[in-house]
Amino acid sequence: MSLTFVTAPDWPQGMSVHAFTTRPGGVSEGAYASLNMTRSRGDDASHVEENRERVRKALGLNYLVFAAQVHGRAVVQVSGPPKGAAPVGEADALITDQPGLGLVCQTADCTPILIQDTARPAIAAIHSGWRGTVQNIVQATLDAMQQAYGTQPGDCRAAIGPSISAPHYRVGPEVVAQFEALLPTSRGVLSPKDPEGGAHLDVAEACRRQLVLAGVPEAAVWRSTECTYANEHTLFSARRSHHRGETGVFGGQAGIIALKAS
Repeated sequence: MSLTFVTAPDWPQGMSVHAFTTRPGGVSEGAYASLNMTRSRGDDASHVEENRERVRKALGLNYLVFAAQVHGRAVVQVSGPPKGAAPVGEADALITDQPGLGLVCQTADCTPILIQDTARPAIAAIHSGWRGTVQNIVQATLDAMQQAYGTQPGDCRAAIGPSISAPHYRVGPEVVAQFEALLPTSRGVLSPKDPEGGAHLDVAEACRRQLVLAGVPEAAVWRSTECTYANEHTLFSARRSHHRGETGVFGGQAGIIALKAS
């Protein structure tokens, strides 16, 4: 089965290549079938390496660059090729102005965000779960791009990839309180509270609003409507595995962006 990517329409193709991976087209088996991009969940390491190599070749990239994701707001500036398969650091966002380096954010329900500065060669890949969203890793990334490359948010395009949808993502009152404090209005991000004080949370919508509040034009932000939890045949989901009594046993997809060589 061939690889299948999710991509944003009307992306500035002359500047960068981008993609969100899906499950078909890999060699992993069982709970990880088949294009698992994540090494940390128990899959055969050789299978993950083959999956990553297939994606790299399909996108025509020189390298894929990974971070050790920790649900924080740290941003790593990538200035050259990675050293083997090792992560470039503990971070949940990567930025670069170097062509041919595929910046990767790995997800299995969390929100993947890819950013292209359309005025200069600069890109970012962001992993934003609810913790990273509360810490506003979107703003941290745009600030890092501005400092390193002179990026202005108004020149940026953003693509938000598949993530878990609100109907499948209930959170407790402690998380609800943090999102109520995070945004000017939480309507559309949080559902009405249930009797226990919990609610259903749309993390991707919160990220979309953060991009706009940071200065990225609303019309320049695209969001996938695909839900990782609901689409079992095409996407991995940590929460779906947990609900089946298989906590921690799941594969992951990836958001990838790279600058094209001039």
